[in-house]
Amino acid sequence: MPSGETACLHAGDRVLSVACGAGDELALWQQHFGAASVLGVEHDGAQAAAARRLNSRAAVQVKQGDGAALFTLGLPPHSFARVLCVDAAYHLQPRQDFLQAAHTLLPPGGRLAYTDLSLPAQRGGWRRPLLRWAAWLCGLPAGELLSPDQQAQRLQALGFEDAQVQTLDEAVLGGFVRHVRLQAQGHGLQVLQRDWRRVAITARLISACRAAGLGYVLVAGSRERAKAAATL
Repeated sequence: MPSGETACLHAGDRVLSVACGAGDELALWQQHFGAASVLGVEHDGAQAAAARRLNSRAAVQVKQGDGAALFTLGLPPHSFARVLCVDAAYHLQPRQDFLQAAHTLLPPGGRLAYTDLSLPAQRGGWRRPLLRWAAWLCGLPAGELLSPDQQAQRLQALGFEDAQVQTLDEAVLGGFVRHVRLQAQGHGLQVLQRDWRRVAITARLISACRAAGLGYVLVAGSRERAKAAATL
């Protein structure tokens, strides 16, 4: 999984997985990457319960809580080598609170990686207002959407170094649209059909927004290491 690789997960790491949903990713961090322990945090109670059922190993635990309010969970500073948020950061509001908490929970050199939607770099024209309106329509905090460069700058301002932003537009957004199209064709599903309507409309909205510049990025950075004292 790109987030695990970009976060440089190592055997023995203690991992915090934010907004983990039903917990499919949690076992991956432990079994594939060799994490010593994994804590999943999920706001939705039913999803958190599903994550606990799916991950019964002692090394994997799940807490119910808001990923944008990690400070309320009583987690000690510097207690995780890696903080991850896969395909969910765009739901966290305010994003600044999540990033600041991640910085506190990481030791110097600890790494954060998350995926997020992004806006085009151009400041003028109709694209950015249209995308912010579409985000609002989908219940996402439009003011949190930034360009890739702004994402990196925000991390650096919070005390992260080696900020990286990797574009995943086609792999994630394009892949979702293609998957929805194939499912509709294979099962004869119609756009307004119950239980399919939301998925189908989301796919069409993504296609329109991509034409306006909507992107999807993997963002990562490491907490700054302590600088050596200057010699006199």
